[in-house]
Amino acid sequence: MRFRWTFREQVPDTAVAPLIEKLGLDPVLARVLYQRGYTTPAEADAFLAPDLSSGHDPFLMSGMQTAVDRLHRALSQEEPIRIHGDYDVDGVTATALLARVLRRMGGKVEVYIPHRTEEGYGLSLGAVRQAAADGIQVLVTVDCGINADAEAALARELGVDLIITDHHTPADPLPKALAIINPHLPGEAYPCTDLSGVGVAYKLALAMAPPDAEPALMEMLDLVALGTTADVVPLVGENRVFVKWGLIQMARTRWPGLSALIDRVGLRREEITASQAVFHLAPRINAAGRMTDAGEALGLLLTDDPFEAAELASRLEKQNQERRRADEETLHRALDLIRDQGGVADRHALVLCAENWHPGVIGIVASRLVERYHLPTVLVSIEGETGKGSARSISGFDLYDALAGCAEHLEAFGGHRHAAGLTLQRDHVQEFTAAFEAIARDRISLEELEPTIEVDLELTSDKLTDGLLEGLKRMEPFGARNRRPVFLVRGARVEGRPRRVGSDQSHLRFAVGRDGARPVDVIGFGLGERIVELDGGRVDLVFAFEENEFRGVRRPQIRLKDLHAAASVTADPGRAPGAAADA
Repeated sequence: MRFRWTFREQVPDTAVAPLIEKLGLDPVLARVLYQRGYTTPAEADAFLAPDLSSGHDPFLMSGMQTAVDRLHRALSQEEPIRIHGDYDVDGVTATALLARVLRRMGGKVEVYIPHRTEEGYGLSLGAVRQAAADGIQVLVTVDCGINADAEAALARELGVDLIITDHHTPADPLPKALAIINPHLPGEAYPCTDLSGVGVAYKLALAMAPPDAEPALMEMLDLVALGTTADVVPLVGENRVFVKWGLIQMARTRWPGLSALIDRVGLRREEITASQAVFHLAPRINAAGRMTDAGEALGLLLTDDPFEAAELASRLEKQNQERRRADEETLHRALDLIRDQGGVADRHALVLCAENWHPGVIGIVASRLVERYHLPTVLVSIEGETGKGSARSISGFDLYDALAGCAEHLEAFGGHRHAAGLTLQRDHVQEFTAAFEAIARDRISLEELEPTIEVDLELTSDKLTDGLLEGLKRMEPFGARNRRPVFLVRGARVEGRPRRVGSDQSHLRFAVGRDGARPVDVIGFGLGERIVELDGGRVDLVFAFEENEFRGVRRPQIRLKDLHAAASVTADPGRAPGAAADA
């Protein structure tokens, strides 16, 4: 895929001077921070060194006090509590966290996560009936339940006190539960609206615990970091605090299951990054819920037995291998469907349906198709008369709002602007497809369909220093709304012999010269075919600047995002010339 390069608005030297002088920042880092809204030394320092004490009062969420009072009564009267979670990483970590906290406080706590294929997402009527039949008096949802109107009514009828904790977009009307804790509720005063499900559960735990329990709750931050990074919520504000400190805690985790998983995938204990959590740990937690039953993943995070933890980690690894095979098979079938439908020309969205696609992997495949075609994508697996779908979106297209516009063709849907799930009848697939594509055509411009890369700064190669690299590491953890900075170097000098690498020769490796320093290695994943553009010896590069470790040796590395033969691309006419290019 080729990209259109766009450029952030540049700032004058005088604006960033205070950041450089008072904080001693690399000038490039100072510009990036200023562009992202950290315009004063105090703001920049707070971002670079997030403080755990900066968290918001959990009681700012409207349902918090009612939930805390009811749970404390259940604890004091030894009433049974059931935590009903979700089968993804966010839901599993939220369930494990709240269960551990309430059990430590003496609670009689049970846990329950529905089976993806047999029960589907969220709180169901069957789960409420089962809770009542089992004598459960307090039912707490985590990472689900915000649209469970019928289920809340049934719980009330059966005498079960329902507490909903969730972070998904609420519908109207809200369920009539005993308490709802969700930063997205209308009129909420809570400052961080982008908490993950496990983030909301952690705020409930903080509200439940006495002040002297805070050190023990800090031990839970590794679970918060894992669920938050996996759910791709913005890593700014309170989420950044949770993940920054949670990754530190993860390196010394006290949970045998998480420790066994870290060892299983071979991560270095000294330094675990957000991307490692997302790409190595999260898929294995997710694999259980995708392929069989998320109970094993939950068991991994709840066990205190190292031997059981090692066995569960091994089983999750095998399930993840099965998940990968299912991914590839589903992706190939989806690509065949697209080809049979005449490709993607003139389309504003993709809706693909097939019999018995594995429901646990269609969300992953939808994401891969979005990356490939830059179109909002819905994959629907049909089984019998019912279809269950997963949807993923592109920037600028609100997926939840689009599905709301198709509600007449759906039995149910939920999620947020970037990702969602849905259920519909087989005989409504055509109507839904037409309605969804019509909404996409109406709301997505041709320009928005063109994939773009936003460049933070244009540099000269001599600015790619070790000092800049160390400064960029202070911006971690990277993620949504705090993406790794992207730079442009024009006319970089190609050194060494460019070559295609990887088992299928799909990647590109070469080096570029830096004045006054050794050449820096370049890796371009999936860009092997672009090697011909290096023939001229000079190249324009768009990239992230990062550190690569190989056999214990750490070196600067350019992770290539796009390239063109030198001078083949002109700057965006809206970009301010001058100082930025020499930053």
